Amino acid sequence: MKLNTKVVTGSVKLNYVNIKEARSNQLSSEPKYSITIIIHKESNTMDKIYEGIYNATKNGLDIWGGKVPDNLITCLKDGDATGRKEYEDSFYINATSKYKPQVVDKDLKILNPDELYNGCLGRVSINFYPYNHKDSGNCGISCELLNLQKLKDGEKIVNRASAVDDFSVVDDGILV
Repeated sequence: MKLNTKVVTGSVKLNYVNIKEARSNQLSSEPKYSITIIIHKESNTMDKIYEGIYNATKNGLDIWGGKVPDNLITCLKDGDATGRKEYEDSFYINATSKYKPQVVDKDLKILNPDELYNGCLGRVSINFYPYNHKDSGNCGISCELLNLQKLKDGEKIVNRASAVDDFSVVDDGILV
């Protein structure tokens, strides 16, 4: 019997919101929708996340020959390791789906995907699942994006350096 691996988060911060159009990346030629979910380490959601990953690990025993691989990779990452302010005291998860997620507001009314942006707060329904890539030898737990609920606006996250950060003041006539 498969254990439950579906999780509906509490309030989380959303980043790298790609839910309008499926896109391919370097790792996969199959176009997918994607999002990064930032969860504060003290959030009650973490208990649900741990349980979902644990259950997916148990479900994976069949494809891993009855034991958890020593080199198991999980989708749960430590945000403090990024050195980014937006990720401090948080974990993050990258979730993807080949199916377009539905987006609703806090009253469960359908929202235009344009309403979601990097930094807004929401809830996410996700599903954890085991994988075993025999060609690469990678085994792990991945996260499927199901649906999204926008709760409220938040401070926008800009995922690139500003021009002021990239350049310095240059005097007229001086080549840099």
